[in-house]
Amino acid sequence: MSRVAIQIILYKSSQHFEPLLDSLNAQTYRDFELFFLDNSEDTVESHDAETMLQSSMSNFKLQVSKTNIGFDGGHDKLYRMHQAPFILLLNDDATLAPTYLEEVMKRIESDEQIASVTGLIYRQDKKTVDTTGIEYKCLARIVDRQTIPSSDGEVFGISGAVALYRRSAIEKAGGLFDPSWFMYKEDVDIALRLRRAGFVAWFEPNAIAWHKRGLQQKRNILERFLSEWQRPARLRRCAYTNQLRIYRRHFRWSLGLKDLSQSLATELIRSAGTFLVSPKVVAQSWYDAFTS
Repeated sequence: MSRVAIQIILYKSSQHFEPLLDSLNAQTYRDFELFFLDNSEDTVESHDAETMLQSSMSNFKLQVSKTNIGFDGGHDKLYRMHQAPFILLLNDDATLAPTYLEEVMKRIESDEQIASVTGLIYRQDKKTVDTTGIEYKCLARIVDRQTIPSSDGEVFGISGAVALYRRSAIEKAGGLFDPSWFMYKEDVDIALRLRRAGFVAWFEPNAIAWHKRGLQQKRNILERFLSEWQRPARLRRCAYTNQLRIYRRHFRWSLGLKDLSQSLATELIRSAGTFLVSPKVVAQSWYDAFTS
């Protein structure tokens, strides 16, 4: 059994696949096995992915889903296929510097209380910071940190785009992802669960990666509204539903008045924006979040 299982969900990934595989082949740390699940719902796309894997990789498993079971369902399925003590979740539009896996493994193996590690993740322009972990503002606002701290150190949690986890910690925190979430907010949920179980997340600046990120983060209200308008209704529903599920799972009166008041204000704005774009999504999401 390999020490690390690298899990990758493919979805219409042909434009990203070659640089992704090149970066994996270049890793200085070699004790890993690759697990792919293709959600593309396209037999030609799946065949092309398998052909590229066979020509460049020797240690991999490829599953093809007849339907798109999402980021969470896909990773849950791959997670159950192995017993590797460490799991690297890697988006199909990400690439790793050659020493990425070596650096994050060195960090996570240095302390059993470290449950997850992220490196310094840039956007594909190689200048803009994508994430150096996720930071807690309030329960309604747990976001990617897009600044580079002066040194390595503890962070609240890590982005699921390029995420190394310790399996034993995941098991103590209740498992990896809930397949019913489909996608969005799963990295927030597991960060909260791992912290509650007594573990810490870590930022390792010597590990460098790049991530295209399909959904760009907007800064002003108009840009956020337009971005939400352009997003497919199914994904709007997932994002809104899963935020409600965060409240259902992690609300505590012990969060305090400041956190709860900030969360209420943030959620009122978010809900108003979602309602303006799609009133039906709001109604469906409240039903989904509190009945499943």
